[in-house]
Amino acid sequence: MNTRILLPLAAAMASLLLLSGCEDHNDGNRTTGTIVCIGDSLTAGIHCIGAPYPSRLQGLTGRPVVNMGVGGATSGDGVGAVSRALARNPGVVCVLYGSNDPGDGIPVSRTVANIRKIVAACQARGVPVVVGTPPPTMDPHVNRNDHHADASRQIKELAKEKGVSVVDINAAVGADPHRYLNPEDGLHLSNEGGALFARLFSEKL
Repeated sequence: MNTRILLPLAAAMASLLLLSGCEDHNDGNRTTGTIVCIGDSLTAGIHCIGAPYPSRLQGLTGRPVVNMGVGGATSGDGVGAVSRALARNPGVVCVLYGSNDPGDGIPVSRTVANIRKIVAACQARGVPVVVGTPPPTMDPHVNRNDHHADASRQIKELAKEKGVSVVDINAAVGADPHRYLNPEDGLHLSNEGGALFARLFSEKL
């Protein structure tokens, strides 16, 4: 065979092997790579006392964390956000939506359907996902609590069905909301609340 053909062929094979090695390396980092957190103001840290929970999560895990929380975001916004999260090639995606859904007239069924889409997108890419349940609130937002409780129950059922990790934030905050929520608005997090969120998510990583 002509050596002028053999040399380019050898170079092409070497490139394919190198690319294959990179893909294997990325797959191997799925459970140790960057943590990407998507969610609303509870993730972004807006109106929360102290550092946002993703920043605390980085300190607890020693892993790089990207905070993609957006104030006012609903679970529907999360369906769009997950594609941007996955574009960062994360090791795991932490998901926390639902707190704003009742204020936007989004029923529980749609909240859970949106969380299902987020989970499916992560699983399609082979990326582990940890889903949090929406926490209860205090005055003047207590009218959201029935929605949050029902959504939390169904999200836990969904997580079990899909074999993904779930953080029952609704139950954890509900045990002492005056401790974990910002007393100024009864919706966002106190300093202890941010620490609680970070600890609960870190335990599932």
